[in-house]
Amino acid sequence: MTQTRRNFFHAGIALWTASLVPTVTIAANPPELQESDPIAVALGYKKDAATVDTTKYPKRAGATGATQFCSNCALYSAGADGLGGCTAIPGKQVAGAGWCNAWIPTS
Repeated sequence: MTQTRRNFFHAGIALWTASLVPTVTIAANPPELQESDPIAVALGYKKDAATVDTTKYPKRAGATGATQFCSNCALYSAGADGLGGCTAIPGKQVAGAGWCNAWIPTS
């Protein structure tokens, strides 16, 4: 009987101690990058690649540039809802249909 009470007592202490440990909540998905964000402005990011100023960013001009999208960039990792991660812009999600000057072709 004492062994059972002792186990019950220790289990109660373990549960109480565990309740003192702070919990960390991690967002399921980072926020979407806004075009007004300083990093987006610096990289010329546009959520819709068709709206990129090709005079300012000639890399996106012409037939070759027209095929450049975040979704086919080596820095992009696909996510849900047309958004994904980008190693050039940590902590934010970018549109797969978007473009920025950091675009690198996949090999």
